[in-house]
Amino acid sequence: MHRVVRLDEKGFSFLTAIFDLLVLLLMLPLIVLFFGFAIGFAKDLDPHRAEWQLFAIDLQSYLNHSDAIEIINGGSGIRIAQMGEEFDIELYTDMIRKQKNRKGHEVMLTRVRQSHFTLVGNKLKVQTEFLSGNTEEAEYVFTQPKK
Repeated sequence: MHRVVRLDEKGFSFLTAIFDLLVLLLMLPLIVLFFGFAIGFAKDLDPHRAEWQLFAIDLQSYLNHSDAIEIINGGSGIRIAQMGEEFDIELYTDMIRKQKNRKGHEVMLTRVRQSHFTLVGNKLKVQTEFLSGNTEEAEYVFTQPKK
């Protein structure tokens, strides 16, 4: 004769609950890591951050080839002398602009509330506050050419 054993699976098993809890405990750190990575990735894609980085690189290229640097407009700009030409990089309304020989108007950085340039010896420090409330800072060290 053939005997059929039926297991009653209607109820809740303590071992199943422990297994489910173990799986959840293993997955939670992965979820936290995923969201931490996603937040960092979103910050890198922020267009204001990318614009600031491009501005900082552009300013560095002007400082590398400068003959003289001076603060203008009470600290809201700098004047860079370079091979007989002058470049003014300054706060203008809600942007930082560049002018060549005090003519023209090239936008370098937008949505700026406040900007301050500080020159101490051969160090230039730029502090910028954006309309969003975020602040960025950059510090440059440069050498003047030998005369």
